[in-house]
Amino acid sequence: MDPFSHTRSGTSPGSSPEPHYLSVTDATRLINDILESEFPQLLFRGEISQITVAQSGHIYFTVKDEGAQLSCAMWAGVARTLPVKPKIGMVVRCHGRPNVYAQSGRFQIIVHRLVEDGEGELQRRFQELKRRLEHEGLFSPDRKRQLPFLPQAVGIVTSKTGAVIHDMMVKIRERFPSMVVYLADTRVQGEGAARDIADAIRRLDRSGFVDVIIVARGGGSLEDLWAFNEEEVVRAVFACSRPIISGVGHEVDVTLCDLAADVRAPTPTAAAEMVVPRVLDLLARVAELERRLVQTDRWLQPRAQRVDELSSRLHARIEAINKETTLRLRAAESALSRIKPDRVLQLLGMRCDVLERALRDPVVRRLSNATDLIERKSEKLERDVRRRIEFARERVSGTAGRLHALSPQAVLERGYSIVTARGKNVRSIEQLSLGAEFNLRLSDGIVSGSVLSIRSRNAKSE
Repeated sequence: MDPFSHTRSGTSPGSSPEPHYLSVTDATRLINDILESEFPQLLFRGEISQITVAQSGHIYFTVKDEGAQLSCAMWAGVARTLPVKPKIGMVVRCHGRPNVYAQSGRFQIIVHRLVEDGEGELQRRFQELKRRLEHEGLFSPDRKRQLPFLPQAVGIVTSKTGAVIHDMMVKIRERFPSMVVYLADTRVQGEGAARDIADAIRRLDRSGFVDVIIVARGGGSLEDLWAFNEEEVVRAVFACSRPIISGVGHEVDVTLCDLAADVRAPTPTAAAEMVVPRVLDLLARVAELERRLVQTDRWLQPRAQRVDELSSRLHARIEAINKETTLRLRAAESALSRIKPDRVLQLLGMRCDVLERALRDPVVRRLSNATDLIERKSEKLERDVRRRIEFARERVSGTAGRLHALSPQAVLERGYSIVTARGKNVRSIEQLSLGAEFNLRLSDGIVSGSVLSIRSRNAKSE
């Protein structure tokens, strides 16, 4: 039965059916029942763009893609079991069930499983562009400029309809009521916002009206602030001839515009405070300087007199040095005029000849002595070598004689013989048997025979 069209009991059959209206609570409960029955588990994938962690430990976040976004909630018990901590820009795969939160009527997904699926597209583009621009030097600290101490006029690049410009103007009027402010109205979010922001920066820079420029926007998600991560905006900030302070988002939000600016402020209001000094502080500073100037004047007066005195003495000393130097110069000129270059060169030539002879004679004597010494050493070395060779020959000859005396052939020549059987030397009678053939090697030949009898050396003769 359709719960939205059945008739109320007691209605006469002929009358028109009166529709039955559900309470909001019943309607919400009915929708949740239908969602849970139709989608007991919903699997989806996307990029986390916003995330809030409550004090209770519950996590509320938004998962989006190019065409839509889903509000999600994860209870604290599930959040404590996550292997990774969810963060903005993370691409995740989620398992959950659809639900309508009754108190706000908001559709959301109760996520009971979440795993990381890689880096989000926007986060990936952010990191790639950051690395490329950083390599080009757009974020180098060496090019950062100081903000002017007291600007004549301030330029602000932001939207004229947002709360940001109102908060900034309140802060500027509070600190310096007469400060001149030029607003370059521009979109700060959405398609074409980056081009508008870059154009506004260039207009203020070319105008010559301002001494410093503030680029400002309130907080938001990564995609909300994306215009300030576009390359066109970053290059416009880098190319600006006026110092630029970036006050985009909250303190935790960091954009490429922040990195390229001369100074980064945590919030737009903080940017206004950094650019515009307080009038009361300036007046107090001026009064302090006037007081110190009066004291300095009294301190300087006696020292000024001392400087005058030292200046007079220094002037007199300089004149005396000039006179002394002039006299010395004239004496040197007179001495030079009496010098004859030809005579000087002749004397120098004679001196060189004497030095040449003085150096040459000892060298010649030393070379001659060294030659004689080398010849004597060479002859002695030759005699020693010859004696050593003769001695070595005698030792070799004696050693050869002794070796010959110990050789097997010399033993055979002394009357001994060597018995072999089956190619081996016979050392014992145990190697032979009756009738076995053997060879008897003498000094001048070999005799073959066979064993007729075998008698041990210790056997008694018969």
